Amino acid sequence: MSKKQNFKWKIGAPLPGIEAHTERKLEVIEQYLDVYFDTVTANRRMETLRITIVDGFCGGGLYQKGRETRYGSPFALLNAVEKAKIRVNAERRKPLEIVAHFYFSDANSLHMAALRDELSKSKFSEQLDESIILQTGEFENLLPKVIADIKRRQRQGRSFFVLDQWGYVDVPVNCLQQIFSSLDKPEAILTFSIDALLNYLRTDGSGLEGLRQFGISEEFVSTWQSLKDDEQFGRATAQRTIMENLRRNSGAHFFTPFMMYSKTDKRWMLLAHLSKHQAARDKMLSVHWDKQNHFRHIGKGSLFELGFDHRLIESKDSLFSFREDDEITLLGELENELPTRVMDNMTEDILAVEQLLSQIGNLTAAQNDMIFKVLQKLASEGEIEVEKKAGGRKKASTKIEVSDILVRPSQRMLFTNFS
Repeated sequence: MSKKQNFKWKIGAPLPGIEAHTERKLEVIEQYLDVYFDTVTANRRMETLRITIVDGFCGGGLYQKGRETRYGSPFALLNAVEKAKIRVNAERRKPLEIVAHFYFSDANSLHMAALRDELSKSKFSEQLDESIILQTGEFENLLPKVIADIKRRQRQGRSFFVLDQWGYVDVPVNCLQQIFSSLDKPEAILTFSIDALLNYLRTDGSGLEGLRQFGISEEFVSTWQSLKDDEQFGRATAQRTIMENLRRNSGAHFFTPFMMYSKTDKRWMLLAHLSKHQAARDKMLSVHWDKQNHFRHIGKGSLFELGFDHRLIESKDSLFSFREDDEITLLGELENELPTRVMDNMTEDILAVEQLLSQIGNLTAAQNDMIFKVLQKLASEGEIEVEKKAGGRKKASTKIEVSDILVRPSQRMLFTNFS
């Protein structure tokens, strides 16, 4: 999964040991794919789902943990699809076919040889060179052909990219732009060694040409070096600035960043989910809430801004955890912040819930259901009113849905029947 220097695979050689943060990443990917397949196959009339799964930094496929052998990302992805085929068809009268193609690549030919060897001995052997394509080379160079193959084979371009680079330069921003500008329904999970980059820039401001794509400029280096002694605030501010530039330049409509600590390397790394659809962002958040304590989100959980946020100066609070007490705090903050956000974004005194979710999708750690809970409370207190899309005001006790419309309380309602 990672191409770290000491992660080396070779046929006949001992497997590399798996590290805790790699296990956590694999858990997130596996759980998200469970949620993903359950969501995209919810329509019982669907007969076929076509998808392409791309692992751009696949490694040799297996790890060692004590006496146990552990799957790396290629086998995790293959198994996720196999499990989905069984699970989604469990209660269907007419089976749904999941047609999946896999592209596994690594720049190291020894890694790819080891992966081929392991796959040839597995239950997936018959798929080799058919629906499982192995490629040796730099991800940036292989990507254009992968995208072309996806577009040729799939009208919707439904695809899932695992971009678990070791450092921070092997997935240039232009690769993300290609993915999200060329395909209709792509998603990506990107790792980015954000602390490794900042540690490099603590004392060295040279060699910036390859880093400008991440918003690294002479001014950024100067500011970071002036703040670096305030480890918590300075590092959090620098991290958020890089995240904002990744978000803005990636071409993805939704960029949901989370932080993960590597005990081995003693530093934080960024794991970001990128998508073009708000619903996908919501599903990924559900996984992080479920994986409490393993992942952190930079900044407060309610409404925040990436980049520099002056509130960090006051609170010195750089990390938000997905725990029960954090949810309570988040809901309380949203109750104070959402009314102004809703009113400021209304057009002619109305705002579609779907539009609100799109506007704040990159600005909160709250799932949709948490936002709906706060909106419902605001409605019960008379701060907003809610209408159904088809017309008719909703009772404050009725659950809010994505299709609803928020109305300024002073607005004279066009519909008077209640649901």
